[in-house]
Amino acid sequence: MGRSSPEMTPPHSDIEKGCLEFEHGLSSFQKESFTIFKVPHRLREVNEKAYEPNVISVGPYHYRKPHLARMEGFKKRQFENIVEKTHLGLHQFREAMKHLEGKTRKCYEQPLHPDLEVEEKFVDMMVYDGCFVVQLIWIGHLYDFRELGQHVSYDMRYDLLLLENQLPFFVLLELYRMIIPNPGPRGHLSQLAAFALTFFGRHPIYVPENTSIRHLLQLVHDPSQEIRVAGTEVEYCFPKNKFQSSRSLIPSATELEDAGIHFFGVSIQNMQNQEKGKMNMFDIEFDNDTKELKIPTLKVDHSTERTFRNYMAYEQLWGVRKYYVDYVLFMDKLINTGKDVELLRKSGIIDNWLGDDEAVTKIFNKLGYFVYYDTEAFYYEDIADRVNKHCKRDWNKWKAKLKKDYFNTPWSPISFLAGLLLLLITIVQTIFSLLSYYQQRQENYRSQSIIVAFFWCFGLLIRGLTSALWEFLNFRPHLVTVL
Repeated sequence: MGRSSPEMTPPHSDIEKGCLEFEHGLSSFQKESFTIFKVPHRLREVNEKAYEPNVISVGPYHYRKPHLARMEGFKKRQFENIVEKTHLGLHQFREAMKHLEGKTRKCYEQPLHPDLEVEEKFVDMMVYDGCFVVQLIWIGHLYDFRELGQHVSYDMRYDLLLLENQLPFFVLLELYRMIIPNPGPRGHLSQLAAFALTFFGRHPIYVPENTSIRHLLQLVHDPSQEIRVAGTEVEYCFPKNKFQSSRSLIPSATELEDAGIHFFGVSIQNMQNQEKGKMNMFDIEFDNDTKELKIPTLKVDHSTERTFRNYMAYEQLWGVRKYYVDYVLFMDKLINTGKDVELLRKSGIIDNWLGDDEAVTKIFNKLGYFVYYDTEAFYYEDIADRVNKHCKRDWNKWKAKLKKDYFNTPWSPISFLAGLLLLLITIVQTIFSLLSYYQQRQENYRSQSIIVAFFWCFGLLIRGLTSALWEFLNFRPHLVTVL
C-alpha cells in the first residue's frame, strides 16, 4: 500500500510474518492489560496531526493540552445542567467513578500526565469527560456548541472517534445509568449504544446487555456492528484462499479502463434502494458480464485522512476485520496518479471536496505507510482475481483500444461501415473484371457478358456513391468548423 520507499515499508514476507506474530502476541496480552492504545510511533510520524484532537480532549492521553483548554470550562458548565436534571451532586458522581478508577487506569498505557497520578484528578477527568460525552450522545446533536464557532461543531464529532481520545465504554455506561435511571425495556447498554450509533451516522441496532464494548471507536468502526458478546469470541472471518502478492494487486484505474473495464459510482442510499438491504462504503462489486466495477461514492474532504488513519490504527492493534485497511489497499492500487483520480471522479466514485485530484492521490498513496496487512485474508480478493483475469486476456485490451481509438464518436461506426462496404464493392468489382476478361474471349457466351456488364455498371455506381459518402464524412468536421 502506498508508494513508499523500500526503507519505509518492510519486505512483503516480513510484513506477513510480523503481522501474524504481532496479532498473536497481542491477543493474549490485551486480555490482561490496556484496551485503549496510543498510536504506534511509526504510524504517528507519517502524519501526527491525524491522531490529535482539534477541539476537545477525552481521556488522559491529551489531558490539559493548551489548544484544548477552551473546552474544559464548557464541560463543567454542561455538567451543571446534568446536576440540575438528575438532582445528583458532584460528590455522588465522584464516588461512583472511584469504584472504577483502578479498572479504568489499567485501560491506558503508562505513564500518564503527572496530574493524573493523583486519584482525585483522575476521577474528576472521568466524571467531566464521561458526562459530557454521554449527554452529547443522548441529546444527539451539536447545536449547543454554535456559540463556540462552527469549526467546533464540525471537528468535535471527528475528535470523539480518535483512537487516543476514548474513555472505556463501561465508564460511559455507568454514568448513563446515573443520568438516565429508567431506560425502558431495551436496557441501558442497548439504548446507549443505539444513541451513539445514531449520533455518528450509523444504523442503530439492538445490543444485548452482556455485550462487551471497549469504547466508542470500536462500536462505530464495524459497519455491521459485529461486536463481541461477553464470554464469546467473534471469528476473524476472511476468505481463506491465498492471494499471490499485494504488491501487484490490481492495475490502476486508467489501466483498467484501457483493458475495457468500466467504472460506476453509486451513492450508498441508491444501492440500498436497489438491493433492499443495508449497504456501506465497502460494498464493491464487479460484474463479469458488463465488465463494470461498481464502487460506492466516497466523499474526500479535509477530514477523510484523519478518519481513515484512526480506523486503520485501531485495526492494526486489535484482531478485528480490517475493513479500512483493505479498502485503502484496494483504492490505493486504483490510484497512482491524478489521471486515475480524474477518471474515478468523472465516474462518480470520488466526490472530491479538496478541489485538486493530485491532493487525493497523495492521501491514498501515503495512507498505507507502515500499515500491516494480511495478504491471505484480503477482503476484496475475489474481485481482484476476476479483474486480473480479465486484464490478462490480450483480446480485451485490443477490443478496448479499438473502441477507444476508432469508435469513440457516434459517426465512427458509420465511417467504418462505409469503408468496409467500399472495400467489399472493390473486391466484387475486381472479381467481375476478371470474369469479364475471360468471358470476352469466349464468343459462345455473349449473353453472360451482358450480365457481367450490368454488374460492372452497378458496381461503378455503388462505388461512386460510397466514395461520395466517405468524402462527406471526412469533410464534415471541416464543414462544421467553417459554419
